[in-house]
Amino acid sequence: MEKKILGKTGFEVSLLGLGGFHMLEISKDDVSKLMDIYIMSGGNYVETAAEYGDGESEKKISYSLKDRRNQVILASKCHARDKKNAQHFVERTLKNLNTDHLDILFLHHVTTQEDVEALLKKDSALDYLFQAKKEGIIRAIGVSFHGLGNYALKLIKTVDLDVLMTGFNYLDIFNFPSTYQEVIPFARSKNMGIVGMKAFADGYLYRSTYDALKYALTQDLDVMVVGANSEDMLRKDIHVAENFKPLPKKSIENLYYRAPELGNYVCRQCGKCLPCPEDIEIMKVFEYEGWYDRQMRDYQPHEAPDYALRERLAFWFGNQNEAKMAYSKLNKTFKDCTACGICEERCPYDIPIIRKMKLVDYKLGKGEIF
Repeated sequence: MEKKILGKTGFEVSLLGLGGFHMLEISKDDVSKLMDIYIMSGGNYVETAAEYGDGESEKKISYSLKDRRNQVILASKCHARDKKNAQHFVERTLKNLNTDHLDILFLHHVTTQEDVEALLKKDSALDYLFQAKKEGIIRAIGVSFHGLGNYALKLIKTVDLDVLMTGFNYLDIFNFPSTYQEVIPFARSKNMGIVGMKAFADGYLYRSTYDALKYALTQDLDVMVVGANSEDMLRKDIHVAENFKPLPKKSIENLYYRAPELGNYVCRQCGKCLPCPEDIEIMKVFEYEGWYDRQMRDYQPHEAPDYALRERLAFWFGNQNEAKMAYSKLNKTFKDCTACGICEERCPYDIPIIRKMKLVDYKLGKGEIF
């Protein structure tokens, strides 16, 4: 399996990482079997979090690693924001994992202004992590986030961290484009390592796992963490990683056209609909819709399993307030649309833009009920 250097950490990590969330779904012996397969295939990045089952995932990983702790880069995440609780959770994590140090400790899901303020004030979790790093308890400090990357960007512009972790998939790249246009380039300018997650968009891309993983691995990252709760699932992911070659631009463009999850509803942020005769920022309208519900609520009939999955995942990241606030600041919206249809004629994905803008106005503004 290909290996890369994880930014300034200097760690050599395998292209495919093994995550600990789905280990909650299986027994410790099954976890151990998956770890055997992963390590024997050349994998060496293992990650969990204090929140996963309130420590259960960490304990299962400890059991599965046994006497081979030194064969992997071991990472966990801490959701505490103050110094006292951060120390508590890190010490508990070390005990659960049966190790005297963590290679990486992530500040987990930094997704609000309150998170940033709490981490930058006196006696914060960051204060403890910097102290722990000096003492060798933690070798590298990272930050993870889901959805909107504005707050993680504020943090890494203020303090010097080692690793950034976020999602990479061909749905959310259109919902949170600033992550890939601003946050990751800034992190790279600081020589931060990049860890990817959510290649399958929290399971939303279940019909296209092969394409989704190849797409994710093609992005600007050092290691892509995947979860697995079965041998078959893990072996398929390993097969993709072992035979991986970056997708050429043409293949990515073709994927954007044919992906069933994108269809003729999700805006690809290509800008070909512009300029609008009424100066409506169509791309921004649909980006804010992505912040709101990941462009999942399209008000079209769906089969029950698909509908249930959409409802479960649409508000997963909790950026609804930011979406409404950003939308309210736009100079022009659907209310200024004259329904000339020029944008729809230009759209290469046949998106019914006028209908979609009206729906967004209902979701984010005070438009009439859709």
